[in-house]
Amino acid sequence: MRWQLCLISLMMLGCQPTTQTESTTNANQQQQQAEQTANNSAAKFAAELKVNYQVITNRADELCEQKYAGGACFKGQISLQLPYNLTDNNWAIYFSHVAPIRQDFSEEFDIKHINGDLHKLTPTKQWQGFAANEIYQARFQADFWHLSNFDPMPNYFVTFSSERGEGQAHTIVSTKAEIDPYTGQETLPFVQGITDIDSQFKRTEQDQTKWEDAKQIFADNQHRQAANADIDSAKVANRIIPSVAEQELLSGELESGELDLTKGYQLKQISDELSSQLQPAFARLTEQGFTQQKSGAEVNFIHNAKLADEGYKLNISADQIDIEYAQAQGAFYALQSIASLIDSQTLAPITSQKIYDYPRYDLRGLHIDLSRNFHGGAQVKKLIRAMAQLKLNTLHLHLADDEGWRVEIAGLPELTELGAYRCFDLTEENCLLPQLGSGPEKQTQVNGYFSQAEYIELLQFADKHFIEVIPSFDMPGHSRAAVKAMELRYKKYSAQGDMAKATEFLLSDFTDKTQYESVQFYTDNTINVCMPSAMNFVDKVLTELQALHQQAGVPLNKYHLGADETQGAWLQSPICQQFVEDNKDVELTKLTEYFVEQVTQIIAAKGIQPAAWSDGLSHADASKMPKSIHSNVWSTLFWDGHKTTHQHINQGWDVVVSNPDVTYFDFPYAGHPDERGYYWASRNTNSFKVFQFMPDNVPVMAELWTDRQNMPYTADDTESSIINGKRAIGLQAHLWSETTRLNQTVDYMLFPRLLALAERAWHQADWELAYQPKRIFSPESGYFTQQKQQLIDWQQFALAVPKQLAKLEELGVQYRVAPPGGQIVDGYLHMNHIFPTTQLQYRTAEQNWSTYTQPVAVKGEVQLRAVSALGQFYSRTIVVN
Repeated sequence: MRWQLCLISLMMLGCQPTTQTESTTNANQQQQQAEQTANNSAAKFAAELKVNYQVITNRADELCEQKYAGGACFKGQISLQLPYNLTDNNWAIYFSHVAPIRQDFSEEFDIKHINGDLHKLTPTKQWQGFAANEIYQARFQADFWHLSNFDPMPNYFVTFSSERGEGQAHTIVSTKAEIDPYTGQETLPFVQGITDIDSQFKRTEQDQTKWEDAKQIFADNQHRQAANADIDSAKVANRIIPSVAEQELLSGELESGELDLTKGYQLKQISDELSSQLQPAFARLTEQGFTQQKSGAEVNFIHNAKLADEGYKLNISADQIDIEYAQAQGAFYALQSIASLIDSQTLAPITSQKIYDYPRYDLRGLHIDLSRNFHGGAQVKKLIRAMAQLKLNTLHLHLADDEGWRVEIAGLPELTELGAYRCFDLTEENCLLPQLGSGPEKQTQVNGYFSQAEYIELLQFADKHFIEVIPSFDMPGHSRAAVKAMELRYKKYSAQGDMAKATEFLLSDFTDKTQYESVQFYTDNTINVCMPSAMNFVDKVLTELQALHQQAGVPLNKYHLGADETQGAWLQSPICQQFVEDNKDVELTKLTEYFVEQVTQIIAAKGIQPAAWSDGLSHADASKMPKSIHSNVWSTLFWDGHKTTHQHINQGWDVVVSNPDVTYFDFPYAGHPDERGYYWASRNTNSFKVFQFMPDNVPVMAELWTDRQNMPYTADDTESSIINGKRAIGLQAHLWSETTRLNQTVDYMLFPRLLALAERAWHQADWELAYQPKRIFSPESGYFTQQKQQLIDWQQFALAVPKQLAKLEELGVQYRVAPPGGQIVDGYLHMNHIFPTTQLQYRTAEQNWSTYTQPVAVKGEVQLRAVSALGQFYSRTIVVN
């Protein structure tokens, strides 16, 4: 009865009893509503928050000198502003900062370094909330320096938390990169530009780096153009890039006459096999306007076994072209030389001439990092076509590192399902942590990988252009993508109770308590080399990779294992401690060397030449490795880099010159905060510097170059000389992609300086100083006396470059247009350019741009810029007063 009365009472009140199921449903609905509220708050916050990033000073203070980075650190601040009031304190801002923030100085905000470059900014208990339009500052101290306006990373993102934890991440709109409509390159509007030369632009009080302004550029260009009076215009018109070994122009002789390109050519003497092999070169001639026509000049291909494999002889007359070759690649390069002679804009006739040509080095390479930021098949194919034009023959693909794994491997789907993507997932079960400004979204342009079919297609495309692909999956350091992918595999199979599969390729010891920090500030990026499953993994990857090459019909001749920058791992790993106990000839602190020795043997056993970076090889025991080793020597020249080069050459290894002072094209072209790229070894690697390089005599560069602070240095070769007349086998350019998110930025960083590297890789100039042992080089040593000849050669090269840039522009390459030099003398503006025939423009007071042809009267501040060969994009704008 009492129950009935209660029920009647509830019904009269319009109420019903709540069941346990209904209670749970209501709780879930409330949680969902809270999550939706948090998500809405995050979305609004991300859309309207204004972020400003500022470097305060790059000069270290006492705190820095006592605690951090060997005494190198800088101060900066992140400013936040909302246009509305917000009292919530359940938000967090995540952002990439490549220099780890070690300390913050705000009572209202905490900044925590998570891993790699990922940081988290949160409000403290003292936080009172945002007042509308008030600016709040989070000051901090971080390792090393930020000397460029492109050091900060874009795509900060925010989360709001509910009871279930952090909600959906939203990219903060004000931190997104924008595209400059004139240069086509990224800009970072939220970054407050560097303006103070002493405290912001320079590392230390001793730093002598010059801020490259219009006047400095003008003076440098004037110096380089001092040899203009000695320039042979006919040689410039017929300058092939890269230069040929011998070239004889036949104007005025019996064989004289000019080849009329408009009449085309016809193939008279060529086998079907050779014709098929040369199709990409014939296609390029067609693109340049020199087409196959029945009435065209006869082209004959003549086999000559006495020539070098990549060498050729070329005889061009008015009605006939004879090409002598030993191997198909020689004939291919002969056609590339013809294409280089063509002016695709005018189709002017080609002077009759004879050419004898062959390469300086067997290996002429380009390394591109696809791991840090992915650049897909279309971009790589475009680079392959450009490489073929420049007679480069080796593409070193960096396909795995901490931030990404970029090739599908059969049987290990986790490598690409997890390792090819970065997004906001703190569990790292769907993707890796965001890094390098990749932001919170999984579907972005910096994520992705090559399927097996795509990789095979890429190999075949490169092979058709006579380019060998050297794949690289960096190990045992720089391996976080692989480590995390195999941990995910472990979780999947251990949950199924299949421990054999779970541990088959595991790369980490879960009982390892070692605390370390890699060069890129990861705490968990190193394969545990003591585990048998690590060697299983290496063998599995190599086996599947070799199978892909076999399917492509392109043998895997070299494999690059990386082996660089392994920092302090495994010291407290029980597995490694037991391994060392069981293997008395292995030391705990020398496990990287053990790994290199073992893996190079695994590689060699598969009939593949092992390749690695020089630091990983330098400490290993050469007697425990195969005799045939490929070493990329990347030691900086101003820190005795020549010694490593010579040591590895003397050991009989195949040395590829890779000194970052000049071959790292992720470095800035010039010393200016608006020039992008890392700069730990050089702040000014322009085309002239690359052209100057003497790769067979690297210590002599101490006479011509300075260190990274523009200070002179000495290269003492008295105890490290090359013996028995040996030398390196090749020269390679490198593009690491930490700051290179867009395909057009890949183009910008590589070109035009890749033309200068190709020049040095293919052609040894007469002005280069021959190597002699036991010398000490410095700015005062005076061994190099060919400065005038070098400048004459440079000027001929510089005058020929714009014709080749037009062809790259036709190919879709968005290369860097260098800003012009300028000075005002007696009220007249004078302008010049590193490549003298480049179109230059100026304007005053935001008027329309005018073309510069001769000194012109101006008043006040003048803006200057240069135009690409076909007028599709521009240099950055600079100012002269």
